[in-house]
Amino acid sequence: MTSKQFRAPLTAALFAAAATVALLASPAAAAAPKLTTSVNNALAEAQKAANAGDLPTATAAIAKARAVATKTDYDDYMINTVAIAVAVKGQDMATAEVAAEAAADSPAIPEEQKQNTLRTALILANNQKHYDKSVPYAKQLVTMNPTDPVTQTAITQAFYLAKDYPDALSFTQKRIDAEKAAGKQSDRATLQIMLDIQVAMKDEAGAERTLEQLVAQFNDPADWTQMIDVALSSKGLRDVEVIWLGRLLFLSGATASQQDASLFGSTASHLTFFGDAQIAQQHGGTGYPDPTARADADKKTIPAQIAAGPKQNGNYSAKLAEALYSYGMYPEAEASAKLAISKGGMTDPSEAPMVLGQALVAQGKYADAEAAFGQVTGGGPATARITRLWVDYAKVKQNPPAATAAAAK
Repeated sequence: MTSKQFRAPLTAALFAAAATVALLASPAAAAAPKLTTSVNNALAEAQKAANAGDLPTATAAIAKARAVATKTDYDDYMINTVAIAVAVKGQDMATAEVAAEAAADSPAIPEEQKQNTLRTALILANNQKHYDKSVPYAKQLVTMNPTDPVTQTAITQAFYLAKDYPDALSFTQKRIDAEKAAGKQSDRATLQIMLDIQVAMKDEAGAERTLEQLVAQFNDPADWTQMIDVALSSKGLRDVEVIWLGRLLFLSGATASQQDASLFGSTASHLTFFGDAQIAQQHGGTGYPDPTARADADKKTIPAQIAAGPKQNGNYSAKLAEALYSYGMYPEAEASAKLAISKGGMTDPSEAPMVLGQALVAQGKYADAEAAFGQVTGGGPATARITRLWVDYAKVKQNPPAATAAAAK
């Protein structure tokens, strides 16, 4: 499995965090200990110039503060925190990182500023790819149990970018578990980072679970595309399950590759689900006979096939439900699937409740669909996963991500 890796460079939010942390730790905000008077005056000059956008004057004032012969360790610490803010404002990240590392390594960091100071150094070290520095900062921060997302993400980035995948996995999993225990859903960035880590560690099972969580929470067509591609590679996948995945592929708005569309279409053609074969053809599927003529002929006999249903066995009604779904006749597919379930005795007990759930989803009856999928039993090795994906889709359609976010505010 492959994944879209999270970006190593700082985002605008992380730039802002670094600048804010530095300014909060400035002389005006510091209560104790006191700065040497000449250092305090030079840094006040630097701040005033920086606030006015005069960065050359601010930089010169910082140099003046550094030149004070009698400065203390605390003076050096404060000089570096102001230097970070000025350098970040000027987009000079290399200079900001040097100052941030000096501040983070200072013996004079006030205890209440230590976490913010380490966070700034970590963010900037990540940005400059100095993982020999960022990983030790990350490990120090882990012991402080940070709860803000910026720090948590920076810690994970440090471990991941240094290829310390076990620590990255452990920290991110604890973060996800803590959010779950608090009744919160993890945000997309956190889950994407977890997916990247699992892919890097070649943890296929873990990556698939995380990807499934992504589709269940966010209903992003790109995630559905990746998830269905993974499911199509499942061992023991049956022909009818290819159909079920293909239907979900198109219903979810995922992008069907030519290969997937052809697999769906040729399998549908083989199973005589000609409506599905037509849909696959419309999405670029090739390698099987044009289903148009056979679909037209089949549809002419549909009323007679439906009428014969009560006199036939459960298998007949289940297969008819599949055909009806393929033609977009969802209420009729629902009725035929229910008839199959009432008759029982089907060769594949998973088929009728599965197509019933699909027909209900297609009609927007999402709660009823979940109940139908709950009746699915038997099938093959991939049946449970495919059923779960359909349930995920029904749930996210009932409570779309935007509605979930609004309800949380």
